[in-house]
Parts: sequence; structure tokens; C-alpha cells
Amino acid sequence: MVKKSLKPILTSGLFILLSFCSGNFSQARDIVVLTQGLEKTFNTNNKSELFNLFSEEIARGLRQEYDAFLKDFPNATWNIKFLKELPDQRKLLEIIVQGTKDGNGQNYNLISKQQIVVSISNGKVVKKETFSDYSILKSGNKMLNVTVQIPDRVLTGSIYDIDIILEEPLEDSIIAGGLIAINDSKLRTNNSHKDIELIQLGSGGIFKSARAPLNPGEQRWAALIAHPEGLISVTKKIKIVSSSSELRP
Repeated sequence: MVKKSLKPILTSGLFILLSFCSGNFSQARDIVVLTQGLEKTFNTNNKSELFNLFSEEIARGLRQEYDAFLKDFPNATWNIKFLKELPDQRKLLEIIVQGTKDGNGQNYNLISKQQIVVSISNGKVVKKETFSDYSILKSGNKMLNVTVQIPDRVLTGSIYDIDIILEEPLEDSIIAGGLIAINDSKLRTNNSHKDIELIQLGSGGIFKSARAPLNPGEQRWAALIAHPEGLISVTKKIKIVSSSSELRP
């Protein structure tokens, strides 16, 4: 059951690299209109429109990942919002994907949040970069609230905190959890969950300090919390940067 419950969340981080396409629009009103159009494209399963919004290479990969994602969450909904234009004219978007499904006698609820920076050329998205990215998958009928307090970007070699907090106390219930760093190969092959060792948690969540690698790159964490009401699985990507100027988009 753990393997099946983790599959959607570990694959969704690869899929939900969504962004939007504009011509040479300079006013926020036009960008909002386009983000609304993009929402419609994904929410109505209009896959052919992807090739009008993205470069062919990006659209081809998105279409495959989109189909695979909808097999797990066919009722998923997308909310895409323009946040701001950056000094280099790239656009910063917020993307929220939510979905539910039933399987193996369990109810599953997914929410994934990303901030994406995109570059546009000739009316199509030609480059994209994920600034922040995390997903939460919950099983069970009682949807406990969980807060993820993990930075989006950290400096090389720095120490940072990883806090995954259950907002509602479980009184005398025993909860167990575990956390591991995963790489892209494990994420793609869905093997990361088997390495998570669950231990009894003495507080309302998972709390850990980690040190960033000495070289720029990415770290991704996978966490699992088991409680009497079900399972909560979390994935979070962190960008490792070498300059403080890169800590913000």
C-alpha cells in the first residue's frame, strides 16, 4: 500500500513542470488572461493545445507526463497564477494541482504547489526553471493538516531545517515517520519509498537539520508519516546555490 500511495506524489514532481505562453505582452492583464487560458487547456484535457503553448520538445514531454498523471488522478484540477515579471523579463508563476482518488479501500488526496520561472520566445515557452516545488499526498478519511517548512533555496554548505508539522494533535496516538534524501534516478523509478525507515516520533511531526552539498545543484527529500488515520507522504525539492543573489527569483 505504501508503494502505491507514494507513486503519484513521486512522479507528479516530474510532471507538474507547467508554465504559460504569451506573445510579447507587457501588461499584467494580458498575462492573467493567458494563465486563465492555460488553466482551461489542462483542466479540459486539451492536449493538442500544448504544442501551441510550448516548444515542441517541452510539449512532447509534457503530453506524456500529463497522460501518466491523469491515470492516477483523473479528476485533477489546475490553478495557475501569474506572480510577477522579473528584471530579465522572465515570468514567475504559481501552480497548484489538486486531485483525489480511491484505491485499495483508501481515499487519497494530493496537493502539489510550485513556483515556475519561464522564458518565452516567438510566443512559446522555450525554457523553464522550477523555483520551488513540494507535494503532499494523504490517505484516509480524516484529512489531517500538515505544514511543510523547508526552504526553497539554500547556499552551498549551509545548514538548514526540515520541519514537517502535523497541525492537529493526535492526543495519545502513536505516530511513526521517516525522511530520506532522494536523487533523480530514484524519483523516476519510484524506488525511494523502500529506503524510508519508519521510527516512532516523539512529537507532532518530523524535525531535522541538514547540511547542503558543497557544490550547486538540487536536493530532494521524501518523507512519510504513518498515523492511526492513514499515511502522509511529502516530497520537496531544494535548489542549492552558490550566491545569495540566487536565493530569490
